[in-house]
Amino acid sequence: MTENQSEFLYKMSSHLHKGLAEVQAKVNDLYRIDELEDYINIPDSPIEHIKAALMPLVIQVNDFQDYAESVTGRMQLDIQEVDIHALLEGVLMMADQLAEHKGGITVEEDIPDDLPVIEGDPTRLTQALLNYIHNAVKFTDKGIVTLRVEQEPDRILFEVHDTGIGISEEDQDKVFEPFETILEDKNDPRLGFGLGLKIVENIINLHDGETWFESKKDSGSSFFFTIPT
Repeated sequence: MTENQSEFLYKMSSHLHKGLAEVQAKVNDLYRIDELEDYINIPDSPIEHIKAALMPLVIQVNDFQDYAESVTGRMQLDIQEVDIHALLEGVLMMADQLAEHKGGITVEEDIPDDLPVIEGDPTRLTQALLNYIHNAVKFTDKGIVTLRVEQEPDRILFEVHDTGIGISEEDQDKVFEPFETILEDKNDPRLGFGLGLKIVENIINLHDGETWFESKKDSGSSFFFTIPT
């Protein structure tokens, strides 16, 4: 992607992000109008349909903006002391919600009690882990998604392992490439824009960490990243 293309993507994603935020704010205002109370929290009401339709658009536009910030060097970290256990508690709660929504998936954890405080951006680290977990849930029809954490001599290792479809050897070069997919069916509902893992890679690079994965077709996958201590 050229510098001009990256700048165009950043401006476009910023414009879409601002517009969708304004629409979301207006929809939220509807919940405070007394005359509309009969339409609030009713599954088939127009308001709930609008709110539900907005959510995937917001997620996609946020991914575009994060990717655009990455390629234009605009993504910045809010570095602070991070309690790993507190961060993982929130991540696991959202992981359970993802698994429950998908169905047929159990979320497990392998996390030691004595983890040190690290320096990092808790919001971005949460985003990175949830991107890994979202992919694991998406590509696991029935099985287990495991979040593992291990303290190594000079870093903390995070791993998300799944028992899903795995990745064939010929597709592994695509995994961290934007706008690429391992799915052959272009109508597959799991098909996205292929930005999530590239965003993770950039977040971890900004933390001076590393990202990689191990996978075999039909045998699941493990995605890793490290944060220095």
